[in-house]
Formats: sequence, C-alpha cells, structure tokens
Amino acid sequence: MKSASQIMNRLPKIGITRSFSFDHPHAAAAIVVAASFVGMFLGSGMTNSYGIFEEEYENRYSNKDSGSSSISPAIAIGSVHVSTNYLFTTIAGALCERVGMGLTTFIGGVLLGMGHFGAGFCTEVWQLALTQGFLAGAGVGTIFIVVSTIPTSWFSKNQGFLIGVVHSGSGVGGLVLAPLTRFLINKYTLTGALKILGVILAVGITVVSLGMATKPDELVDQEEEENIDRISTADSVSEHKVSVLAKKRMSVRSFGVRDVHSTGGVLRSQEFWYLNVAVMLAEAAFYVVLFFLPVYAIGIGLTSEQGALIAGVANGATIVGRITIGYIADLSGNINMFFITHLLVTLSCFFLWFPAKSLMVMMVFACTFGLFAGSLTPMVPLCSVTLFGQNGLANNVGLLGIGMVLTTSAAPVIARVFYEKLGQNGAGYGTVALFCGGVYLVATLSIFALRLCVSRKPWAKI
Repeated sequence: MKSASQIMNRLPKIGITRSFSFDHPHAAAAIVVAASFVGMFLGSGMTNSYGIFEEEYENRYSNKDSGSSSISPAIAIGSVHVSTNYLFTTIAGALCERVGMGLTTFIGGVLLGMGHFGAGFCTEVWQLALTQGFLAGAGVGTIFIVVSTIPTSWFSKNQGFLIGVVHSGSGVGGLVLAPLTRFLINKYTLTGALKILGVILAVGITVVSLGMATKPDELVDQEEEENIDRISTADSVSEHKVSVLAKKRMSVRSFGVRDVHSTGGVLRSQEFWYLNVAVMLAEAAFYVVLFFLPVYAIGIGLTSEQGALIAGVANGATIVGRITIGYIADLSGNINMFFITHLLVTLSCFFLWFPAKSLMVMMVFACTFGLFAGSLTPMVPLCSVTLFGQNGLANNVGLLGIGMVLTTSAAPVIARVFYEKLGQNGAGYGTVALFCGGVYLVATLSIFALRLCVSRKPWAKI
C-alpha cells in the first residue's frame, strides 16, 4: 500500500518549471506577480461582489412579506461563504507545503467554479449555503493563501508595495465583477449568471495556477550570500559584530524578529496571538461594513443608486490604499503602518459613519474606510514576514484563519440583528456603526500591544 508521501509525489506539478525560474528569474517573478493579481481579482474580487447576490437573495427569500420578525435566512449564504473562506486558508496553508503552490491554486479554482456553477441549480437557501457558501468560500480561501504569500518569496525589497499591488486585485475585481454580475443577472437571470460565472472562474483560475512558483532555493542562497557580503563590508554593521543569522535577517528576511522554525513555535509566541486577535476582529468588521454600506445608506434616506455608489467608492479606495499603504510600510515598518491605519479606521467609524446623515459624509467615510481598512489583507502576510520570516509564510498566515472562521461567521449575524431589530425606529443604523467601531477599537489595541511586544522604541522601524 502506498504511503501518503508517495501519493503526494505522484501528483501532477502545476506552475512555472524550476528550470525556467532559475534561468529567467526576472521573467518568472513578473509572471508570478501578474498571476497573483489575476487570482486575487477573480477570487477575492468575487467575494467583494457578493452584495449583488445578497440583494437578490433578500428579495427572493426574505420573510418581510409574511410579516415575520425573524432574521432573513439569506444571511446564512454570505456568512458561510466568508467563514469557510478563512477556514480553508488554514487548510490550504498546510496543503501548499505538500503539493505545491500551483496545484493548490488549481484545486481552489475547481472549488470556486463548482460552487458558483452548482448554485445555478439551487432553489433553497441551504443548497446555496452549501454551494455558493461552502464550496465557493473554500475555493476563495485556497486561492487567497497562495496569491497573497507567494510574491514575497521573489523579492527582498519593496515587498509592501508589491503585495499591495497584488491585493489591489480584489478591489479591482469588486469594481469589475459587481457590474458584470448585475449585467449577467439582468440578461440571463440569477441561475444563468451563476453558471456563466462558474465557468469563467474555473477557467480563469486554471490559467492562474500555471503562473505559480516559489523562488528556487539556489537563487535564495545566492542572494543571501551576496547580501551578507555586502552587509559585512558596511561600516555601520561591521562595527557591531553582527552574527551570520542576524545578517540573513537583514538581507532577505528568511527569519523574522522571532527566531521560530516550527508551527508549534509560532503558536507558542506571544506575538502570534496579538496578531491573531487583531486580524480576526478587523477582518470581521471589514466585511460587515462592506456588506452593509448600501443597506445603511438606504436606511438614512439615500437612494439605492446612491448606496451602490458609496459601496463602489469604498471598493475603489481599497485599490489605492493597498498600493500606497504597502509602499509607505516599506519605509516606516509593517507593524507601525498596521497600527496607524486601523487607528484611523476606528476613528472614522465613530466620528464619520455613526453621525452620517448625508451623501457627502457617507462618501467621505467610504473613501477613508476603503483607503485604510483595505490595507488589512496585504498587511497580514507582511506582518507575518516581519515577525516570523519568509520560511513557512503560507502556513503561518493560514494559522491566522482559524480565529477568523468564528468572528466572520458571528459578526454579520450580530450586525444584522442590530439592523433588523432596532432599525425600525432608526436606532439600528447607528448601532451597526458603533458595533463596527467597537470591534475595530479592540483590534487596534491588540496591534498596539503587538508593537510594544516587539519593541518599545517609538521610532523603531518595525
């Protein structure tokens, strides 16, 4: 009987070949970044466009016409989708180590395509929760863990900027796929649109999987040796008897500020848990805001078209934020930037969103929120690199997905309860804003604790 390792070795290898990566490293790096951007565009961009489906499901399955005061069952579809997304970042992180980045991406594409195509045949909420919720969510999470981490293996400089460019694909995807989805629904009905999108997503991610590859170890070793030689000749460093390990940390960041080489070591570190609390709360609040902006706008007296415009502006602002914040993080430090952006998001929830009663104030909030909150997804792998290094990055980022399964499942339901139970007298809309602001506040405090844990020097680049 064949062992698990023998079975893994017989699986097909998908992605850029090792010989091409070694002979043409610059071309391979460009292909990886471009493929990662498209993967983020199709995967996370589809999740960011889910509001179009939410509106359709609300109209189809809402209990409002029957006079019932219970929560609409349609909320389960989006909740399952987002929570499964983060569950599979953990599973896929371990899968990457076993079968490679290319095959993992391909598996994600199959799940994503099957989820949407299968949803085209569904007539009940529970069926949609299994297909567009569970299967599609699993696909997005599997794709995300690859495309969000693999580019950092190719670059030792400007990682924040490059990761920001890749993650901006989800914002671009939201801007493009949302109107495309609406067009397909209007022309081919909801079921037809789901089937067409399923085929597009499966084929698109299959192509993306062909452009996946990690940097060959030979190139990494060569770069380390060159950088160590360069660093050892620098007066500012040679005066301080820097160890070889420290030099490696300063060059390609194979190691982080915490010398950890195993999953157990990461889980035992205090820094991981501060980062975990911050990420699982901030990510949950992010999707609550993104999903509720159009509904919130209508609740304060704006039109549905204005609500859609506000959501579009927020998505567009994430594109700018992910690129610019990533670039600034290269200069000021990843954890420093993580704290500053989420402090600003917290303040915007309390002082812009909560008192907002006009289109202008909502637009200002949408711009502010998208610009700073959108930086969360690129900041996660960058902070992980800072703390634990490049080695095992996909697995380390995947570990952060465990806590997000719970928070991303609970947060939309809690927000929906506030909205539907208190919304009739107008209080519910403000309560949703306060709820998101409170969640962001706790996340910001956790980031601040992480920053102090790593270094108490206020001007240190961390």
